[in-house]
Amino acid sequence: ILTHDEQYAHRAGEHLRAWFVTEKTRMLPTGDLAGREYGSASGTPNGMTDFAPLAELTRSTSFLVDSQALEEDEFDTMNQWFLDFASWLDTNRTAKLARDAKDHRASSWLLTRSAIARATRKDQDIEDCRKRFRAPTLRNQINELGVFPQEVATPNPYRNTLFNFDLLAGTCQLLASPFDLLWDYELPDGPGMRSVAAHLYPMILHPEKWNYMADADHFTELPGPRPALLFAGRAYNRPEYVDLWRKLDTQPIPADLAAFFPIRQPLLWTERAAHGL
Repeated sequence: ILTHDEQYAHRAGEHLRAWFVTEKTRMLPTGDLAGREYGSASGTPNGMTDFAPLAELTRSTSFLVDSQALEEDEFDTMNQWFLDFASWLDTNRTAKLARDAKDHRASSWLLTRSAIARATRKDQDIEDCRKRFRAPTLRNQINELGVFPQEVATPNPYRNTLFNFDLLAGTCQLLASPFDLLWDYELPDGPGMRSVAAHLYPMILHPEKWNYMADADHFTELPGPRPALLFAGRAYNRPEYVDLWRKLDTQPIPADLAAFFPIRQPLLWTERAAHGL
């Protein structure tokens, strides 16, 4: 995107080919063991958060379609992998338990599912994800004050709240369109992304104002770079959100908290690919 230099596309293609195309090396398009506890033979809904980074990877492939990263048949094979994984998300019992949760596990499911729907141009899937965002996601996860009740009740409420903010903001960024202003959608009693951003902004600017229990660990290493501020600032024309994101984006991501920063390259989420997606 930045250099238009094909050497970077070729390098990306090597990775994509190994992970999603070549039969001997590619991953299985399932997550049956994600979140597996010691001694268990199956995964748990908690493992859904492991897949959140797949959303950004899937998003990145849209910018490679017009490059020489992969041959046309290789792109087809890769997209089929994504569609097979989407089928697993839609039908696997453990994945559906995560989808129907009322916390960041459901947000991880929705972000990943939305990214695949958009990258593979499945209009009905995109619309289904929009409907799921409006209901039940907003009702299940956000109260009238813009708080995530399930997250603030966890042992690490600040970390999980910021994580969920990024997940849902990324979902909005993927699903919103000029014909569907998802960022502005609110339930009649107030829950919506606008209220979440307004509630969290002062507590990201000044973490000492966090008015719930401090996290059990790593509280002082937060907030870290939060792309949700950039996305919300653009959506609501709030330059102070963007300014705070710029300040935080210079901070390194704490190694012990890396899993809670699934969106690493905001440019991929704010730019449109040459072919419109």
